[in-house]
Amino acid sequence: MYFNDLSPYSYLGREPEADKLTIGWLDSEHEFPRGAVQKHILDRILALCFKPVNQTRGFHQTPFLHPSPVGYLVEYNGKQMLLGSAEILVPGKNGKSYAAPNLIYHYIKDCNYLPPQEFLDALEALKNE
Repeated sequence: MYFNDLSPYSYLGREPEADKLTIGWLDSEHEFPRGAVQKHILDRILALCFKPVNQTRGFHQTPFLHPSPVGYLVEYNGKQMLLGSAEILVPGKNGKSYAAPNLIYHYIKDCNYLPPQEFLDALEALKNE
């Protein structure tokens, strides 16, 4: 499922939510910004992956690994999980929030996806997990 970054969230048949914005809904047919993300920000994203929201029953497979595994295995604080079946939610300023598929961790780590600065700023503002 592809959405432009910072577009109103409307996944799973929901009406668009103006204060909830999409981040990292990538596919192989659309270009995306690339660049470096600081390790502590990537670590915060990984921590959020272990607090999933909108868990689904199936897995979205990454379009960037061939063959594409069912789920993307990660480990955090001695626990393992497969990414690709949930989202993370990051609170922002002025009532905004950012919804991202939990595969955003893989997109940043392995594909050099560079999310918008306002999303990175929201992650920076989070208290350490």
